[in-house]
Amino acid sequence: MYRWLKPILLIFAVLLLITGTLLGGVRLQGVQYLAAYSGYGFAKPLPAGTHNNKPQVCSSQPMRVLSYNVLYGSAFIEDLAATFRNGDTGGGYLPWSERLPEIRARIAGYDPDLIGLQETHTDTDIALIVPSKKYTLVNYHLGSFHYGDAALLFRTERFQLLDSGQFWLGPTPELPLALGFKPLSMIRYANWALLKENTTGFSFLFVNTHFDNAGGNKEPSADLFRERITPLARHLPVVVTGDFNSTTATGRYLRFTGGDRVPPLLGNAYVLAKPIAVSPLEHPDSQIDHILVGGPCKVTASDWQRDRLPTLSDHDPVLATLQFSGQQ
Repeated sequence: MYRWLKPILLIFAVLLLITGTLLGGVRLQGVQYLAAYSGYGFAKPLPAGTHNNKPQVCSSQPMRVLSYNVLYGSAFIEDLAATFRNGDTGGGYLPWSERLPEIRARIAGYDPDLIGLQETHTDTDIALIVPSKKYTLVNYHLGSFHYGDAALLFRTERFQLLDSGQFWLGPTPELPLALGFKPLSMIRYANWALLKENTTGFSFLFVNTHFDNAGGNKEPSADLFRERITPLARHLPVVVTGDFNSTTATGRYLRFTGGDRVPPLLGNAYVLAKPIAVSPLEHPDSQIDHILVGGPCKVTASDWQRDRLPTLSDHDPVLATLQFSGQQ
């Protein structure tokens, strides 16, 4: 009488096993381990405090630095929003293709030497924001897959790329595309490039990052950044851009900048520049995007600016001019 029940239960058991295996693989980051062991490798070690054991050159030309979270800078995400959400990418903002021309024009007008972008996607998307003939892009690639959530760029004619890599903001930082500290979070990472200025020989580490906005990810991301990046500033000039989802008033900001030391291991360009007559909304106590700088060399900052562009993104671009000049 119940012979029909046996095949149904068998099919149900098989489906349950497949579902469990898939969910378990995602939860245990099986895809990421497969990518790491299939030839794409684990995260490259960060550079040591000095490069090639040579004395550190501590003089640079002025460097214009930009940090900008462009909000879903991706044709792919725009297509998904058009298909499933009537074009809404969240927050009532215009589609990316409509915001892109003005963002591109604004960045060209800033004429930065170093650029840290957040919430971008593929190399193709980024080339539409910043001309590839003028800048060299450091982005994460897994075969033909690009993940530019913390893409960085530098002016090609001015700097030489010595080394580059990423580490991932999760419990397994060396694992490519590792999920966050909070289960099944957005994939976030810190992107770095060791650069040398052609005219002076000045070498420095340029880092761009994007901390996740979930509380369960921000705090451990700050600790990991403190562990991996901040101590390098004791021996190596460091320039950092990023959306840290942290104002200067938070305890985690104190941690990831090494603010428990005097002076901090990483100082805010705003503080160094001492801008005159900025509004409270522009002060780092009220914003989560920062340009940080540190190292054994004297550094000055000027022309700090937060460009108010509320129609283009839920973040504003932050800019500063940095110059290194002699030993501390």
